Amino acid sequence: MVLVDLATGKVVTDPEEVARVLEPSADEAALAAAVGGNAGPIAISFPSFVDGRGFSLARLLRERHGFKGEIRAVGSLIPDHGQFLLRSGFDTAEIADPDAASVWKASIERIGRNYQPAARNTLPLRWGASEKTALELNKILSETDDLVPRIKEIAGAIEGRIAFSSSLGLEDQAILHAVAKSGADIDVFTLDTGRLFPEVLETIELSELRFRTRIRLVVPDADEVEELVARDGVYGFRQSIENRKTCCEIRKVRPLNRALEGAQGWITGLRREHSDVRAGVPLAAWDVEHGLIKINPVADWTTETLMDYLKANNVPVNPLHEKGFVSIGCAPCTRAVKPGEDPRAGRWWWETEDKKECGLHVGADQEGKAA
Repeated sequence: MVLVDLATGKVVTDPEEVARVLEPSADEAALAAAVGGNAGPIAISFPSFVDGRGFSLARLLRERHGFKGEIRAVGSLIPDHGQFLLRSGFDTAEIADPDAASVWKASIERIGRNYQPAARNTLPLRWGASEKTALELNKILSETDDLVPRIKEIAGAIEGRIAFSSSLGLEDQAILHAVAKSGADIDVFTLDTGRLFPEVLETIELSELRFRTRIRLVVPDADEVEELVARDGVYGFRQSIENRKTCCEIRKVRPLNRALEGAQGWITGLRREHSDVRAGVPLAAWDVEHGLIKINPVADWTTETLMDYLKANNVPVNPLHEKGFVSIGCAPCTRAVKPGEDPRAGRWWWETEDKKECGLHVGADQEGKAA
């Protein structure tokens, strides 16, 4: 009998100890009996390479029965099983050809990271690896202020779906132009709260035609909106900060969270000039709350840089900007900004400045701090 060590890919010939064999149909009593206070090896049989019950048995032995000894996989096995055997708790696998050990080793090493916890994690979890990627990406993005190359770097650095949540504001329109010009495969969506200005919807249509892309409309749960209005009234969000934040939670935060499910990267139009709480926004960082890399590709841009980009590239913008609307949200919660006022003074103008975040970019650990 020849065994391959799943952790190292080395061949073990003629193992000294004979393993107790468990069939894939083994129940709890059989598992407990196999452990039996003896640290000797346990073999789990795979009658067919498509029979996955053995993986579950190994994990039960490790996690429920606390078995610390060797677990062997025997029977109908293929090299593609290697990483999954290892993570389920197996130490070795029986192979017919000693020369196949290198194939097993290559199969295990082909997987670069794990995506969920397991009985044994031999590789970094995705979010650990992505946190390192976020730091590296932040450094790379800081080496240029050219938006199109930044988008290309983002697309090349992040594995999996990259989502871009656009409000159709000036920053987001610049990013949308760069996304279209770069050819990057990025999922573009906007939150349709049900209370958008008509001009926002018109900007969506113009942008889709100009950039030949589809901007997905993500809407809130209808039942939740109905319950909210029935309880607080049509304009109940103006009665208290708590009411307003509840409205934002239902119309914006929850839909955003749904739209970001499964994404590995999240692009936003945050800029450091927006407000004091956004003054430290990085170009890229690990977002603990959403479990992905959050990228703010124009975070370090000045208003002058932004406006020059929009003009030079003839980017379509919301006509409300010419009427004094700088930061545009829902129609009942946004007014034009007076000369000299803070750019976000027009958002929830009846509230104090230190509370003026809707929750989309606020970390749960410190309310009001830009995530």
